[in-house]
Amino acid sequence: MASSIQVKDKKEKTITLSIDQDQLVIESEKTKETISLEFIYGVTTTEEILKIHIAQKEEEWTLRVLEYKTDDVSFADRLRPALAQDTPVVAFINPSSGRRGAAVLWETVVRPMLETAGLYQFKTITTSSGGKTREQSKRLVQEDWPKNTIVLVLGGDGTVHEVINGLLDSHPSQPFRVGVIPAGSGNAFSMGLGVDGVIQATLRVIQGQTKPCCWMDVRLGHSEQERDWQDHMVCDDRASRLLVVMSWGFHAQIVSKARYLQYFMGNRRFSLVAGFLLAFLQQYSGELVLKNAVRYKGDLDAEREDKVIKEDQFTYFVVSKQPSLEKGFKIAPFASPLDSDMDIVLLRQANSKQLTEASIKAFQEGAHVDLDYVEYYKATELYLRVREKAELCLDGEVHTLAANGIIQLKAMGSNEPGFVVFV
Repeated sequence: MASSIQVKDKKEKTITLSIDQDQLVIESEKTKETISLEFIYGVTTTEEILKIHIAQKEEEWTLRVLEYKTDDVSFADRLRPALAQDTPVVAFINPSSGRRGAAVLWETVVRPMLETAGLYQFKTITTSSGGKTREQSKRLVQEDWPKNTIVLVLGGDGTVHEVINGLLDSHPSQPFRVGVIPAGSGNAFSMGLGVDGVIQATLRVIQGQTKPCCWMDVRLGHSEQERDWQDHMVCDDRASRLLVVMSWGFHAQIVSKARYLQYFMGNRRFSLVAGFLLAFLQQYSGELVLKNAVRYKGDLDAEREDKVIKEDQFTYFVVSKQPSLEKGFKIAPFASPLDSDMDIVLLRQANSKQLTEASIKAFQEGAHVDLDYVEYYKATELYLRVREKAELCLDGEVHTLAANGIIQLKAMGSNEPGFVVFV
């Protein structure tokens, strides 16, 4: 098969196309351009026309088409992504996500790119509110779908949470392939994967490289024991999985109180609520047990051990699988959805000045972790017991935990992944 070919551009100038390792080289008498093959998402041909479809980033991701005249279109096979054309694609589309544009993005960007790549088997599912998306996702698995199916999620973190929980409720015998297309007001999960927009997310699906993804199993419960209570926890409900964050205290209160301003202020509501809470800063009483934990002190190379924090006052408490909860706010800079840890950020008995400083530095590439009064841990499991009735943020949803209630989190997915993501 030819590794180079001469073609004509629209101005009838002779162009040489060649492949040099992982680069497409486009050379004329006076110019030379190289394009990484990973940015080519499709090649289409007719009898005399060769079109090369490229996704590229300058300031933003854009789509570009190179068109040439040639009698030999066999060169196109060297450029096409190695994606089986009979791969079924199931797309969950949240019509309410973000600016309500998920359906438009599917029709104008995602589906056309997939079709250009050669895919043609599509099924779309419009998600429902009130937890119904989780059931929709679970039912899909029960329909005995082909093993090579790709699941796409067009929405924000809430939609991803529901779809993944539904898939994992079915106890899969092999990992699902999941592509997350960021289309919500909160896209922390896709940011954690390094995805910068809809075009890049779709390009990753077409390129087909995947890695196992980890999550946090979460259970709520209680214990009648005062000592070693974590070993005698009675769970109150079924397990769920978190892909982004669990918080308690200051952060959870921001999420809780900002709910009532969502339709009036959009994302600006969070800074307004944060200012109010800082003015009337509260402390939250609880006990914490970390399993297989290491604390950040300039590095994370220390030996791991269990850590117990007995009765204390917590100001800020966040457990995250993602480095950023919003763009620029790198609250857990060493977190990754691909590793087997969860990252814990604590402030105990902090005042408003300290919390403000830590928040500002979180926007400075996560520099808050170097402050003496900020505690940063990696662990594989934790138990938190709250002394008073509390509100918890679980992947953006607010849940109530009774006084003396316990929340257990456990990192999952590294040994027997339930799903893989496109990277």
